[in-house]
Amino acid sequence: MELDRIPDIAKYLSITFMVAWIGRSTVWYFLPVFIEQNISSVFLVGLITSISSIVPLIFDIPVGQTVQRLGAKIVIFAGLVTSVLPGLAYVTALPAFIILGKVFEGLVKVMIWNGGWSLTLQSSDQEVESESVSVFLLGVNLASVIGPVIGGYLIMAYGFTLPFFLWASTAALSVLVFYTYIGTETRKPLKAGLDEVLQRESYHREWIELKNHWTDLALPYSLIFLFSIIFSFYWVAVPLLLERIGAEYTMMGIVFGMAALPKVFQFIFGDLADNFGKRKTLAGLAVLLIPVLVALNFARGVLVIGVLFFVARLISEGMSPAIHAIFDERAPDDLQSEFTGFFEFTKHLGQAIGPIMAGAVADLYSVNGSFLAAAGVSAMILAVIVKSID
Repeated sequence: MELDRIPDIAKYLSITFMVAWIGRSTVWYFLPVFIEQNISSVFLVGLITSISSIVPLIFDIPVGQTVQRLGAKIVIFAGLVTSVLPGLAYVTALPAFIILGKVFEGLVKVMIWNGGWSLTLQSSDQEVESESVSVFLLGVNLASVIGPVIGGYLIMAYGFTLPFFLWASTAALSVLVFYTYIGTETRKPLKAGLDEVLQRESYHREWIELKNHWTDLALPYSLIFLFSIIFSFYWVAVPLLLERIGAEYTMMGIVFGMAALPKVFQFIFGDLADNFGKRKTLAGLAVLLIPVLVALNFARGVLVIGVLFFVARLISEGMSPAIHAIFDERAPDDLQSEFTGFFEFTKHLGQAIGPIMAGAVADLYSVNGSFLAAAGVSAMILAVIVKSID
């Protein structure tokens, strides 16, 4: 990787997001178990988990326009400020506040990722875009590896309360880091920019622009939708599967941390996609993922589940840089921020479906059986790629 060619803004964002995510990651992967303890229905666990992706469906387009008019920095800053709230809501353990916490998570997601992707892609040269995305994600990925391992021990010793307070504390610290190293300047006065967004016929005008460019954008939007179903499917299926076989929190934390390890080396897949070909890389990864997900249908022991989950995450994490790079290639530069809003909308639609799919199939059949449905989605990714090559 040519680090000197990676824009500084991607590196600063990586550090900021690592600070924000480290506290969150100590407990986030355990949330389906926490929710089931307070709301005893597997289907409702999946439905509540999906709220953090349903909320962005409402705000993705307006936030994308806000990024276009005000700039990404002020939007990311607002998202980091809001990221203090979910941990404080969850610590109450009340069903209404658990739902509210997921709503806050959704608001954070739409602001941070719409702003973060746009700022990173616009700051990088096209030849190193996949690698720039990987560096941007590195901080979050490191937190996702370290956090669950720490969290497993904390939850085992102190319960869920301490990790929730840690979530709020590191989120508050990230606000200070972002303000110090990146700042909050806007392209135009804040009130004027927001007035423009509110006065626009947002969805109507953006829909027309999307239709005009649909031939180019259909592929990346289809791929991110299907990929996001699998990505969010893991959120519910794996924690509940481990809980069903009696795994301790410390062991669950190790499994979650090890499974997140491939995210740290995502830049390798970014480099592979840049050199070997983005669609070829995606097709090969989809082929490899299908039998791994089928095998999880039959897995019973913690070690077997941990190994298979690690391999599944390794393969699926490799898809993300290539999909985002395909989107950037096909989105016009002058409309990229607004089309990023549609891109995030499509991603969040898939992420809303994944947990619901996992919870519904687990309720009707079994948690293990839900992995067969995920394997079917991977087969659909392969079909989309093959069709695009033809």
